[in-house]
Amino acid sequence: MGSNDSRFNIRLEVRAEIYPTEDVRKVLQAINTIIPFDEERDDVEIVGDDVKTVIVRKEGHEALIKLRSSFRSNRILDTARSLLLSRSGRLRPLKFHKQAAYSGKVRLCDEDDISPLGVIILRIEYGGDPLILANWLSPQTEKGRIVKEASTHELLYGSHEGTS
Repeated sequence: MGSNDSRFNIRLEVRAEIYPTEDVRKVLQAINTIIPFDEERDDVEIVGDDVKTVIVRKEGHEALIKLRSSFRSNRILDTARSLLLSRSGRLRPLKFHKQAAYSGKVRLCDEDDISPLGVIILRIEYGGDPLILANWLSPQTEKGRIVKEASTHELLYGSHEGTS
């Protein structure tokens, strides 16, 4: 049939430090603003003593759909894209303002010191071309309009069928 049967895996790891003055539930709620997860079903780990680290691991593009929508509704596609892709075209971790996420807002940070309680770090591991992931998650815009957006099929199968 000419279609590519191999799917590209997408793995996510979200990390945030939990300081002694912070409530674990609130930090988990903040992470949930960015990447929805279920403590019972998903891989959630809390490690450390004084300063703890919560680590949430998920697989699949579905886990990124909420974030993808947030980038669009907040009109931060170009900012997200510039922070996601390195100059060499590799994926970089995205950092989010923890306090903003707790209040239900997605706010990107490019430096750790912007958020007084630290940041939430999202690492995306993608088996395909990082540019396709970027074009799906945070496509380039021109004068506020999306220029080239990758389809979910392109994201999952890496095909550029019908594009030049």
